[in-house]
Amino acid sequence: MSSANPFEHAEYSQTNPFADSNQIQADVPLTGAGKAEVGQDYTSYTQYGDSTTTTTPAGAEDSNLAAKAAELRRREEELAAREREIQAAQAEADRVRTQGKNNFPKFYPLIYMSIPAEIPKTHQATVRFLYNIWLALLGTLGLNFLACLLMLIVGIPNGAADLGVSLGYCFTITAASFLLWYRPVYNAFMKEMSMYYYFYFVFNGFHIAFSFYMALGFPSTGSAGLINMIQVFNAKKTFAGILCVFSTALWFVQFFANAFYFRKVHMHYNQQGHTFDQAKAQVTSSAVRSQAVQNAAWSAATSSRV
Repeated sequence: MSSANPFEHAEYSQTNPFADSNQIQADVPLTGAGKAEVGQDYTSYTQYGDSTTTTTPAGAEDSNLAAKAAELRRREEELAAREREIQAAQAEADRVRTQGKNNFPKFYPLIYMSIPAEIPKTHQATVRFLYNIWLALLGTLGLNFLACLLMLIVGIPNGAADLGVSLGYCFTITAASFLLWYRPVYNAFMKEMSMYYYFYFVFNGFHIAFSFYMALGFPSTGSAGLINMIQVFNAKKTFAGILCVFSTALWFVQFFANAFYFRKVHMHYNQQGHTFDQAKAQVTSSAVRSQAVQNAAWSAATSSRV
C-alpha cells in the first residue's frame, strides 16, 4: 500500500495557508497583453484601470461658478419683476372690481368718479350741486372768452390783452378748480377726512374772491365783466354788450353759489367734529406714506438694474 497522500499536492505544500490572501503571488506566469507576471503584487488596484485622472483648472472652475451665480441672480430678478407685475395687475383688478374703470374725463379717462357709488346718499345732492357749479364755471370761462373776442373785434381798448388772458383762464382755471377745490370736497364727503375739507376751504375761498373780481370786469384782466360791459355799451356794440351781460351774470352766479355752499360745507364740517389738528395729522401721515412708497419704488427700480 502506498503511503502517499492522495489529497496532497506539491503546489499546496509549498505555500503557507495562513499567509495574507492579498499578498498571494502567482506561481505560473500568465500570458497575453495586460496579464500579470510571476511575483506580481495583486494589491495594486490601479493595474486594471486607467491610472491617469482628469483635473479642471481652478480658474475655469471659478468662472463657471460665477456664471452660474450670475444666471441665478438674473432669474431671481426676472421672477421678482414678474411678481411685481402680477401684484400691480391684481391691485388694478381689485380697484376696477370695487370702483369701476376710469371714467373721467370722458374723452380721456384718467380717474374714476361716481357720485352714486362713492358718496353717501345723504350728501349726494350737495356734491352733485357742487359738480354742476364746476360745470357752470367751464361754461362761464368759454362765454367770457367769446365776449373778450368780440370786444377785440369791435375795437374796445385793451381788447387784445383781455382776449389773451381769458384764453389762458380757459385752461388754467379749468384744471386748477377741479384739482384744488372740487376734487378735495368730493374726497372730503367720500372719506370724511379733515384735510380734504381744509383744501376745499382754502382754494374755494380763493375761487369765490376770483369770481367776484371777474364779475367786476376790470380792463386788461381777461374779464368781460361789469366795467368792460359798460364800455362796450357806450361804444354802441349791442351784440358784444349782450355777451358781456351774460358773462357778468355768470360770474356773479359763481360768486353767490360758491359762497352759499362754502357755508353749507363748513356747517357739515363742524357737525362732524373735524378739527385743524386732525387735518395736520392727516397731511403728515399722507406725506410719510408717500415718502415710503417713493422709497420702495426707488429701491425696486435700483435693485432691478443691479
